[in-house]
Amino acid sequence: MFEQLPVETAVQLAPFTTFKIGGPAKYFLRVNSKEQLITAVQEAKDNAVPVFFLGGGSDILIHDNGFPGLVIKIEMNAIEISNTTVRAEAGALINAVIGRAIREGLSGLEFATGVPATIGGAVWANLGSRGSEISKVLTSVTVLTSDLQERVLTNEECAFGYRESIFKHEPYTIIDATFELAPGDKVELRKRMVELTKQKKAEQNVGEDTAGCAFRNPSDSDITSAKLIDDLGLKGYQIGGAQVSNRHANFIINTGNATADDVVQLISYIKQQVRDKAGVQLMEEIEYVGF
Repeated sequence: MFEQLPVETAVQLAPFTTFKIGGPAKYFLRVNSKEQLITAVQEAKDNAVPVFFLGGGSDILIHDNGFPGLVIKIEMNAIEISNTTVRAEAGALINAVIGRAIREGLSGLEFATGVPATIGGAVWANLGSRGSEISKVLTSVTVLTSDLQERVLTNEECAFGYRESIFKHEPYTIIDATFELAPGDKVELRKRMVELTKQKKAEQNVGEDTAGCAFRNPSDSDITSAKLIDDLGLKGYQIGGAQVSNRHANFIINTGNATADDVVQLISYIKQQVRDKAGVQLMEEIEYVGF
């Protein structure tokens, strides 16, 4: 199995995540071409090996025991720009795409400045920030279907919603995504990018070990998850090495030695407190891997 691929075994996954938490992958493969990706997925399928696709490693919590299958680290990262159309492969960092777009005087993706995500992960989660979402500028996504056929999905076929997409429910593997951006002034776009970077550093735990927002904002309330948690005085609350951020209450911080179990316990405690005292049922934005 995987004889034609440079598959590694027992690779620790924590360093590949922004949380810096998680055990080993049974099998681990860095993929930098579509052909390699197809071969890997086919072999895993033939041998009934579960597959997890790893991008930038944000918004995920990996089990302390790791993942009992094949983790494919997507490293296909080509970026192509033609007029106002941008096509980026799934492994391209969204900040690299934003930078390229701004150098071409194209606007529409700056809202995601500073988010440590790849294009594949951003599309999968319908990445949103500062009142915008990836779906607002996306035109199509190229995927591999479950029978390893290449298919192009339109924006409508992606079934985007708040932190939702078809990719969370159907066995599609994202290869690349195409965006239609708007012309903009390069100087003003650069200024905006600098402003957003400063704002993010002021409001969030930039540079610390965190997966990002732990919870989705409630759909039936105008109050954000961060405010609900903050109003209950939970900033700084800690279980093991996992702590509610003192800066942004919807962030959980790995203080240095947090386990996935610590994070799960803290998430459960926060949900229980918000449910019992504020009457709101929070839902995780973090995705669990290997649980």
